[in-house]
Amino acid sequence: MTMLLRFVALSGLGWLCDMATFTLLVKLAGCPAPLANIASSYAGVTFVWFTSLKSVFQHSGPRGGRYLLIYWGYQLLSILAYSHILGLVAAALPNPLVAKIFITPFNLVTNFIFMKTLTRTMRAP
Repeated sequence: MTMLLRFVALSGLGWLCDMATFTLLVKLAGCPAPLANIASSYAGVTFVWFTSLKSVFQHSGPRGGRYLLIYWGYQLLSILAYSHILGLVAAALPNPLVAKIFITPFNLVTNFIFMKTLTRTMRAP
């Protein structure tokens, strides 16, 4: 299985965690979609970080706390950007869950590119 396919598979599991949290926040807690997206996304991206370091990016060294902070920083910017886009798309659609599904592939690709670049930096001497 290629790197991207392994990343997609693990991201799919992270996305399920993200979507479950998002759904609970929107449907049960009445949280606005952009805010729910910020909160739910962190659960998913943290899962993807820890599961894909070794299995996708073949990083077998320490988890690199500093790199996790860089990843979370990037994710904050990414989540804010995609949450804004989610708000725009959700305003045009009858269901915020459909908007979340719509933006997911774009988010997945940018996350893969960033994590691939970051893990290459982790290997550099």
